[in-house]
Amino acid sequence: MGYSARKFCVSSQSDFRDDPRAFEFVALGSGSIKIEVMDYAKDTANLQPLIVLSPLDFPFPPSVLFCEIMKQNGFRVVYIRRLGFGGTPALPSELLTEANIKNGAALMAEAALLLRVITQLNLQHSVLLGISSANAICYRLCLMHPDISLTVFSHPIFNQDTIEAIRPHWVQPMARQIIFTKRGMKLAASGLRYYIKRDPLSFYDQFYSKSSTDLKYRRENEEDFLAAAKFVNKITAETMFYEVVQTLTNDTFLRDGLFRGTQALVMAGSETTQRWLRSAESEAQRLSVPFVQGAKGGILAAYSSPEVLLRLIEEHST
Repeated sequence: MGYSARKFCVSSQSDFRDDPRAFEFVALGSGSIKIEVMDYAKDTANLQPLIVLSPLDFPFPPSVLFCEIMKQNGFRVVYIRRLGFGGTPALPSELLTEANIKNGAALMAEAALLLRVITQLNLQHSVLLGISSANAICYRLCLMHPDISLTVFSHPIFNQDTIEAIRPHWVQPMARQIIFTKRGMKLAASGLRYYIKRDPLSFYDQFYSKSSTDLKYRRENEEDFLAAAKFVNKITAETMFYEVVQTLTNDTFLRDGLFRGTQALVMAGSETTQRWLRSAESEAQRLSVPFVQGAKGGILAAYSSPEVLLRLIEEHST
């Protein structure tokens, strides 16, 4: 498609007076399960779907500017709000037991439900983009659905010692509590809700403090982060436990050579610690998936650097 040669017509978020990112519910099966989806430019013909899954800390679609840049370059952004992330029902409590979280059953169940959404929306030849902790789902989803043409694991958290990299620093002992005790998880969730409700923008400023580019994205999309904070406050302690445990503990699904022969890549932002980058690159090599640096930003590198994302899709798509 020659994405890198194109000039983007949209210069800033202020070019849009009204937010065109409308959500609708997609009912699965008999309608007992409804998943919230933002399908940008779905009525525009000949656009390739770019499916986006986000992490717990920012359960909100990418900016209008990002979506419009993708549209101008041949992509239709389809953001699926994950189960339990403030706008959709959580996974059944039977699946969110500690045993089912740690043995991977909850992850496989969520991946299977998301696969049904993708199939029901008839999203063919899609690119799948996972952000940070959402990649635990993407690892599984990309191997379950043969019609995903490329998966981009942006800032994934592989089997790494990630707690030391967490910001703000005061979250680190809380994260350890969450992993090892359900009582600690409930206390930590209560503390997180209190802080993010009291001063959501300050929370995000600390969370993205390692990356000036992520902070710039936060400032340029303040209303998105205020809205995301309200969704975070609706997330149950059980769902928080599920997300954090499957992110920060060893994932036995990530076997040596897992992605050999799979169209996938790791997109790593440059604004993080060298220790994290070395660890992530080592894991990518073990899993047989290309590791690509070059994007500005950290956790939000894919959102902050859409031109880099477009180039990588062009270079790595079949």
